[in-house]
Amino acid sequence: MTGAISALYEPLLERDHEGIEEAVRAFRADHSSEELFLAVTRFAVLAYAPAQHAKHALLACLAAYDLREALGEELDDLLIECACYVADSRMPWSEPPILEPPPVDGPVELPELRAAIEEGDRLRAERWLAANLETAERDLLELARGTDAFLLVHAAMRLAGILGERGRYVVYRVALWEVVANREPADVPDDLEALLARVTEEQGSIESVHDVFLWIAEHWDAISASQSPGSEDTPLPPSYSLGRDYAHTLIAHSLAPRIPNAHILLAAVRQNLDNGPDFEEWSFA
Repeated sequence: MTGAISALYEPLLERDHEGIEEAVRAFRADHSSEELFLAVTRFAVLAYAPAQHAKHALLACLAAYDLREALGEELDDLLIECACYVADSRMPWSEPPILEPPPVDGPVELPELRAAIEEGDRLRAERWLAANLETAERDLLELARGTDAFLLVHAAMRLAGILGERGRYVVYRVALWEVVANREPADVPDDLEALLARVTEEQGSIESVHDVFLWIAEHWDAISASQSPGSEDTPLPPSYSLGRDYAHTLIAHSLAPRIPNAHILLAAVRQNLDNGPDFEEWSFA
């Protein structure tokens, strides 16, 4: 780890928000916004644990990437908020992350992974991953489809392509842990209009918006971006403390261009951000 990365990560480890902002500004003096994004997101991957804020911190990093062009010079401010959210969502008992796959002797077939998932045996599942890294993306997406795990698994696979080959096992392990932790089928109607109607009725509740995000992930290959993020009709929100709404306002703005009637989703998440419950107290800071 370089000195610049170590200096950036130190306040994240200490959950020092003021120090995080100072470290980000110092890092940006000699590094690009893209390098800052990669550093913050890699920390989020390394610090990941299957908890709601940790999941949404990763989704927030991906949303920042998707909105990078629309944000322009404001991207750094958003990445500071992402870094603070990642720091706060890190488990207080976190151990140094294991970066290398566990040793395996011979092939480990898919039925072994299915058995590990059924038993909730994460370590057993990791041995399957170590033996099947080249085909893991296909299998994990297929196993996650139809469950709540699919949202994060899909995001992790996108992040794996963005972050590059280095550390691919660790990114895939995030997806694997989510599959092991969320085995129950998701009860999400395959009707976007009905989902948006529920979002409006529930004034952007966390549960209703989550189902829209899950629908978009499930239909990702069949839908395409129809407008630019941050258009005049859907202005981007100012940077805010992302834990307040599990980063839903940010994530919604990154995904909205992929669906019709996106203004319904954006109005609802903004209403929830302004008037709904504050979930920051549920972080691990």
